[in-house]
Amino acid sequence: MNQFSLLEGLRPTETEVQLPARYPAFASRLLQHIRNLIEREHLEPGTKLPPERVLAAQLKVGRPAVREAIKALSMLDILESRRGDGTYIKSLEGFQVGGLLKTGVTEPDFDMIELLEVRKMFEPRAAGLAAARATGKQLKEIEEELLIQEAHPDSHTILELHDYRFHDAIILAAENEILNEIARVLAPHLIKSRQFTARTTPDISRVVRQHRTIFEAIRIGESELAEQAMREHLQTVGLDLISERRR
Repeated sequence: MNQFSLLEGLRPTETEVQLPARYPAFASRLLQHIRNLIEREHLEPGTKLPPERVLAAQLKVGRPAVREAIKALSMLDILESRRGDGTYIKSLEGFQVGGLLKTGVTEPDFDMIELLEVRKMFEPRAAGLAAARATGKQLKEIEEELLIQEAHPDSHTILELHDYRFHDAIILAAENEILNEIARVLAPHLIKSRQFTARTTPDISRVVRQHRTIFEAIRIGESELAEQAMREHLQTVGLDLISERRR
């Protein structure tokens, strides 16, 4: 199939896939259209996308927006930019974000206990900083992710996406660029780990209750309580991981 025949599927649609907050809004739109193409055209990894200038013209956005979207989707291992050659679909696994493609529950190809150890190093402190620094808008964004979880207390799919977004919003509210950069680098691992833990957790309601405790501590500006609540939450996640491995 000629690469430029992809353009038909890259026109804007009303329903957009929502990626985590750290990714550009346009990335969600591009992701939605690539997903539609894969489903309709049965595309495989290795398919080349049109040049940035063509995508920008067809979607009526600037080339920088397309470039940032491609960069974001590359972080999720969905696309791959090859210097001097173009942009290709790299993997279909990245489309599991938010349950876009349904696959079996398999443990990621990295040690999630080690990832959890790293999370314990910075996420409690991020919660404490968020309690001290979060703006009203940031508090609203954190709570919105929590309310969605509370409205779907039995949905593993909802938890898979909004657990990541909840924690991501807290990190952003910490207002620390270095911390934000660390989270950006870890994002592919963090997203993949949520796909596993959200679908294997034995008690979704417990996870959501712990999220509520974390948020309330942040909302009232209690840094120590927020840090403690986050530490306890991550400890629970670790115990669940160990239990799952023993099955």
